[in-house]
Amino acid sequence: MTEPPSKKGAERKGRILESALTVIGRDGLAALSMRSLAAEAGLPLGALSYYFVNKKQLIGEAFDAHAHRELQRVVQTIALIGDAGSAADLAGRLADFVIDGLANDENALVAEYEFLVEASRRPEIARASTAWQQALHAQLANVLGRLGSSEPSTDARLIMATIAGLEVDNLTRDALPRTQSTAIRETLARLIDVLSRAWE
Repeated sequence: MTEPPSKKGAERKGRILESALTVIGRDGLAALSMRSLAAEAGLPLGALSYYFVNKKQLIGEAFDAHAHRELQRVVQTIALIGDAGSAADLAGRLADFVIDGLANDENALVAEYEFLVEASRRPEIARASTAWQQALHAQLANVLGRLGSSEPSTDARLIMATIAGLEVDNLTRDALPRTQSTAIRETLARLIDVLSRAWE
């Protein structure tokens, strides 16, 4: 199996993977099949075999596509803080990140947690998930070190665990209520404030 030889082929494969993420986020990983994907992507069933040998490969590449997109979101979020960023800036940006993920119309966050559950059954996804989490951790720890954390690695794990809890607590297909958005901001502001006091 090789990558599509043309730019058009690569773009089509990208659209297929986006369609796969849509199905997973909307209907669950169990609902993803070559047939359901072909219907979502608007392609003949046979066309998918050019890009994917089987469902196992499809799921692995769909997770990779999701992980790449989410890592870019993290990088962009952190880049907005800048070298002169403060702890309050970090709290606000992280809150924006969580709220944006929960408000995603394509159910990207639901798809992410579908993948994380599947990682408990599939070693290849578990390895990819671990690598992705490590990349997110490294990005966050780097910022925390710049802000003065004496234990940036530990603090990054604490913040990531809090973010995961906030995501799970608010994971819904309905619009996120303003009260919940406020609670997310207050929680992260409190956490970062307490950590920053320890840095001082």
